[in-house]
Amino acid sequence: MIIKSVIYKKSNYLRFINILFICCTACSLSLSAQRKCGTAEDLERQFQARPSLKIAFDKQELAIQKQLAQIKLLKANGKSPVVTIPVVVHIVLPNPALVTDAQVYSQIEQLNKDYSATNADISKVPTVWQPIIGDIGLQFCLAQRTPEDAPTTGITRTVTSATGFSINDAASAVKHGATGGTEAWNTENYLNIWVCQLRDDYLGVATPPGGFYPDDEQGVVITYSGFGNTGSAAAPYNLGRTTTHEIGHFFSLRHTWGDDNGACTTDDGVNDTPLQGAENYGCPTFPLTDNCSPTAPGVMFMNYMDYVNDACMYLFTAGQSDRMRIALDGERASLKTSNGCIPVNLQANDAAITAIKQPPVSICGPTSSPLVTLTNKGTLNLTSAIIRYRINGGTEISQEWTGNLSSFQSTDITLASFNVQPGTHLITAYPASVNGGNDENHANDTSNLSFVYHGITTFPLNEGFEGNFPPTDWTIVNPDKSYTWQLANVGNNSNQSVMIQNYLYNKNDEPDDLLSPVFDGNNTDSIFVVFDIAAAVTTSLNVSNNPWDTLSLWITTDCGQTFIPTGYKKWGPNLVTRKTASGSNFVPTASDWRTDTVDLTPYTRNTQFRLVFRNTTNYENNIYLDNINIFTKEVNPYLKEKGILLIPNPFRQMFDIVFYEIPENLENVAVYDVAGRQIMLKSAGDLVNNKITFDLVNAPNGLYFVKLFYTNKVTTYKLVKVQ
Repeated sequence: MIIKSVIYKKSNYLRFINILFICCTACSLSLSAQRKCGTAEDLERQFQARPSLKIAFDKQELAIQKQLAQIKLLKANGKSPVVTIPVVVHIVLPNPALVTDAQVYSQIEQLNKDYSATNADISKVPTVWQPIIGDIGLQFCLAQRTPEDAPTTGITRTVTSATGFSINDAASAVKHGATGGTEAWNTENYLNIWVCQLRDDYLGVATPPGGFYPDDEQGVVITYSGFGNTGSAAAPYNLGRTTTHEIGHFFSLRHTWGDDNGACTTDDGVNDTPLQGAENYGCPTFPLTDNCSPTAPGVMFMNYMDYVNDACMYLFTAGQSDRMRIALDGERASLKTSNGCIPVNLQANDAAITAIKQPPVSICGPTSSPLVTLTNKGTLNLTSAIIRYRINGGTEISQEWTGNLSSFQSTDITLASFNVQPGTHLITAYPASVNGGNDENHANDTSNLSFVYHGITTFPLNEGFEGNFPPTDWTIVNPDKSYTWQLANVGNNSNQSVMIQNYLYNKNDEPDDLLSPVFDGNNTDSIFVVFDIAAAVTTSLNVSNNPWDTLSLWITTDCGQTFIPTGYKKWGPNLVTRKTASGSNFVPTASDWRTDTVDLTPYTRNTQFRLVFRNTTNYENNIYLDNINIFTKEVNPYLKEKGILLIPNPFRQMFDIVFYEIPENLENVAVYDVAGRQIMLKSAGDLVNNKITFDLVNAPNGLYFVKLFYTNKVTTYKLVKVQ
């Protein structure tokens, strides 16, 4: 009885907390009584932090306007076909059960009405605007399958300790488990909607197209009291129109007043929505005029992209429909071909190789062991399987597996090794039998992976990019599948070079790698790279704290699995060869080229390696590379023998202390005169390319002593300054 009493009291306490949570939110909404969307505000914050993003935004708008001008050609065959978008709703709350399945269903139902102009209140549209009511031709379904093809309701629930989420970076915190949220499903195949508690009375925020936010954060975020039309939804935002509004942003719609702080200078990019000075709240009476539309019919306050109450917004226009379809055919196009709305047809015995994790796409040795992921996609437990793989369609190699995987569990399996010759190869893997019998669904069995074995290239390499691209044994790594290294029809005293179009690359902090062939650094004295570079910016070099494009050089000794910095990393003023900012696509002239040299010896001696040119874009301007020379140089025999060399000795003004290898435990280097007075002191941090330089131009001629201070010893050398 005591236990039951405690449970009863706890249950009632939790119920009280939940009711209090809902009531407090409802009170807050009632008191504020004004819609707040964070999309435009957060975009402006992004533009302030990274001015180059505003340039990208304006370019995107120009492109949309060109497409809108041609929209009649795009619609020549009549009404666009209906597209169904798979939706996953992530409920992230201290008690995610507050948002019920029924509430989610009500939201999807409302979206389907609003995006097909079949909502019950569409009849309230004033007569003057009824001819331009827009049927977007979009429908939404709760996802029927996960990205792994498991059955799903399309609803996930995550318990969070976060009391609320900021709209900063489009509420990125709710989109990652590490910050109290939950990760998106593949944003190319699903429209992700996060339902949570947004701070500061914001109702929602979205990620518009254009690459302004990371791929894994694309979607919309809705506060739980403005989602759907039942349960925790609170008036006056309890008819599901906040989600309608934010999905409009997701498909590139802007606020009807253009977010121009009351002026009439900025439009929403849609011709059939009237000019509007500012947002509208509450439930205005038609006609409503303002300084931008001073005569009837005035402003279209009932548009979904205004700020009025849910009950007083009920249309998109035909122009807005066209704009959204352009986004759907552009950056959001992958949603059209997603199978997320198709239910999974489960079989009893069904296994699949869902990934080939090894070998990597590039290998630097002839031998490798495949690592594959075996997934049970059947309803019965998977206890045994025979896995087969072949290289280039050759002889199959079989391996038995036993274990116990429940439905949609996976395990990684290492298969027998193979040997290949240098070149490109294809590995194919699949389960040949499942639980001692046939696999009942062969359509999902097989995975394929193309990989390249790079043989050793001899020194020297002189690459001018005058032939095919990429050249033999060069590799491009393009993680986001956007702009990357490509051939350019201009070079330094040549016809071609390699470039990356940062000017068009409307993303930030995205790396793109250009990997050289494999070299063997064994039995070499020193290795250098010399290359020509041309680079420019769009932002003035006087702007402080601007995120610049960066070029850095790295070494990989494991064919691209890990990377070692070489110390070459340049951006902004140190990178560019044309100092004047340019708002146009940079194409170098003869005077725009510079030659850079990097000593690779400390990172490449006694190992096989590849050199990596890494561009990290921050949407500035183009970078060009040409005449890449990788070569060896013989080292002074005395330096090889002794490990250190002071040159020249005697010296006139300057001398160098050169180390054969990076000295361990070196702390400081000091120069003293014959009286024991310290003339100059440098730290180990002044070591560049295994060398420290001293300038004694103002010191008198005579004998000097150089002392090297290590953690456990001091060594002394003599040298002489002469005229």
